[in-house]
Amino acid sequence: MNSIGLNDLPILKELSIIAYKWLSENFPISDHQTNFDPNSELLFPIRWKTKIEGEIFEWVVSDMGSVTLRLGGIEGNRRNPAPIFYLSLLNKEGVGFQWADPEGNFVSFPDPSILNDVKSRVQLYLDSVS
Repeated sequence: MNSIGLNDLPILKELSIIAYKWLSENFPISDHQTNFDPNSELLFPIRWKTKIEGEIFEWVVSDMGSVTLRLGGIEGNRRNPAPIFYLSLLNKEGVGFQWADPEGNFVSFPDPSILNDVKSRVQLYLDSVS
């Protein structure tokens, strides 16, 4: 892995915007309004609450190349709620930036398979608290 430098910040932001657009289409805000307005400038971190499996969760997308799904209801109001799903950009030598899970395994993102991964992680969380 290569480290990230100042020259990488624009590409991290660009990839974060792509991630946000895809996530907001697949996980719209709770009342099903469109999140992305192409006429407005995005301010990071981008946060929105969405309903998955009948529960409220919050997506957070940073301009440094990370996406986090965390608790969004009453539990989400506490400081730094636990992440349910997390990906970040890693710089792989000779390849460039790729999305990876917390263990450093590369993940195809955005990709429809992510929808199943998110739902599985949400279900795992819901099973753990029931």
